[in-house]
Amino acid sequence: MSRFARKLLFVLAGAMILYGCAPTNPHGDVFWPEPPDEPRIKYVRAHRGTADFAKSGVAASLFLGETSGTNLSKPMGVHVDRHGKVFVTDTAKSDIFVFDTKNSKVFTLSDMGVKIFYKPISVVTDDSDRIFVSDSQVDTVTALAPDGKVIAILKPEVPFQQPTGLAVDNNKKRLYVIDTHTHDVRVFDLETLKHINTIGKRGKEEGEFNFPSHIAVDANGNIYVVDTMNGRMQIFDSEGKFIRAFGQFGDSPGMFARPRGVALDSEGHLYVVDAAFNNVQIFNAEGRILLGFSGYGSGRAAMILPAGIAIDNEDYIYVVDSWNSRVNVYEFLGEKSKAREAAATQAKKKK
Repeated sequence: MSRFARKLLFVLAGAMILYGCAPTNPHGDVFWPEPPDEPRIKYVRAHRGTADFAKSGVAASLFLGETSGTNLSKPMGVHVDRHGKVFVTDTAKSDIFVFDTKNSKVFTLSDMGVKIFYKPISVVTDDSDRIFVSDSQVDTVTALAPDGKVIAILKPEVPFQQPTGLAVDNNKKRLYVIDTHTHDVRVFDLETLKHINTIGKRGKEEGEFNFPSHIAVDANGNIYVVDTMNGRMQIFDSEGKFIRAFGQFGDSPGMFARPRGVALDSEGHLYVVDAAFNNVQIFNAEGRILLGFSGYGSGRAAMILPAGIAIDNEDYIYVVDSWNSRVNVYEFLGEKSKAREAAATQAKKKK
């Protein structure tokens, strides 16, 4: 068990901790849990669109010069690629935004000439920088080259009825696609893009789903599926064999009301977004609640109707704040954060 898990195995009392709370300090740092407890999550910033980089005077598209100057409207899914670029699907604008924060640039796939999406839900990339997008209006999953050219439209044995959540396992060479209306997970070979397996069917028993929505894969290839209308999380091994499930509908810590996005940090903690609670709950590997953060509101660090979530290689957490048309960025103050802080302190001493 990690230091984080040991320190946070406490009883989360009251609705304020479960649902989170809007920060009272409009300008200072925002942490969870609040002092005097040791902080584990820190609010960093928000991504909204091209205006993010207006102060620096840089709002150029990476590929085509000046962008259209647009901002997010109704973001839904989020993904961070191996280069640190943040991809965000926008169902209202039928587009995918890309925030290249390292180069202070933001552009959309339509800026690259990709104008084929209607209601993009999820987006992921693989180690070859190919881009995969699910579109629930036309029931497609499209594979794109890094330059935006269409490589393939995935064709499962049974046609998609509402493809939503996506996840890539680069080690096992697998692409996972949730079909919400067929209540299952389609498995594709990442190299051939051929359909090779289907996990689950509709039901309430172990390994069955009721309108699943989001999916994630850990470093060992285990698969985490948000079984939304059964109010639980289900976990499978890399072969699709059921391991365990946890969660139920309710309003106590560790329960769910409308679970959505799911992601894992580098220390194996599981993050689950709840659109009804307007927060993110963090669980250990066994499904025990550790902490809840954020809460209802439009101010800094708060959110309304959150959806997708992604965690990058440095343990920064990106949560889609759908109603407020932004992506909130938080930091997990774990071992990687401590290493960065130690490196920064050492660098200052050398100066």
